Amino acid sequence: MTHYWWRESLGRDYGRSFRVGLIYEERTPAGQLLQIFHNSFWGRLVVLDGIVQFTERDEFIYHETIVYTPAAVLPEAPRRVLIVGGGDGGVLRELQKLEGLESIVQAEIDLSVFRACKKYFPELSGNYDDPRVEFRVEDGLEAVRRLPEGAFDLVIVDCTDPVGPAKTLYTAEFYVGLHQVLRPGGVFIQQASLPGFFPEILKGAFRLAREIFPSLRVLRAMVPCYGDEIAFLLGSTRQKEDFLPRREIRGRHYSPEMHRASLVLPPWWQELLEAQS
Repeated sequence: MTHYWWRESLGRDYGRSFRVGLIYEERTPAGQLLQIFHNSFWGRLVVLDGIVQFTERDEFIYHETIVYTPAAVLPEAPRRVLIVGGGDGGVLRELQKLEGLESIVQAEIDLSVFRACKKYFPELSGNYDDPRVEFRVEDGLEAVRRLPEGAFDLVIVDCTDPVGPAKTLYTAEFYVGLHQVLRPGGVFIQQASLPGFFPEILKGAFRLAREIFPSLRVLRAMVPCYGDEIAFLLGSTRQKEDFLPRREIRGRHYSPEMHRASLVLPPWWQELLEAQS
């Protein structure tokens, strides 16, 4: 395998370099440039449209945070879950570790990402032969339009930043759809990018979602491969939700203590969320 220096651009004047060997590359039918590299430090990493999505070394931090945090907020274990995106299978893997699940619907628009990750990251992916799992090749916005109202206890939106096919997942229409498919007291979580590099993504998504959800918080997690803390939106159909953990869940990264700490935002994040324009 020939190795070379590959650069991830995080803005006009800043980027990071990885010494990589190319394992796989494809322009997917959904229009995304999918690349899988190997790096001696990070292991295998998945890149979409030039942006690192996850690495073997630290993907568990992201996947435990996006699954266990909302699951612990619910007073009882989630029974019916919708995954929007999540083609790498990591969200499904972590969900299948929880007790009490009855059904999981997953809507993933890019089948190429799903197939490549199953081939090159078999240990990362959940079990898609599980009879509780219904996998749909479908846009997330279309999925929440079609699915029954009040059908889910939990919705996990594991999507890319609002570029290309993920743009519709950061719209008022999508948040209305999320609210409709959640049962009373249901919870959703969505990754909201890196405020240090892309503050407009968190700011815009928070502004739209708070118009729809009566309870909305932002949480943060440090995922080293991203180079900064990543933000998540955490919303509930409940009028007054404190989003604190109600049940004991523990993983390699997630714990009730980490959960509480993740809800503490630095003042500059608060200022970003409170800004009017």
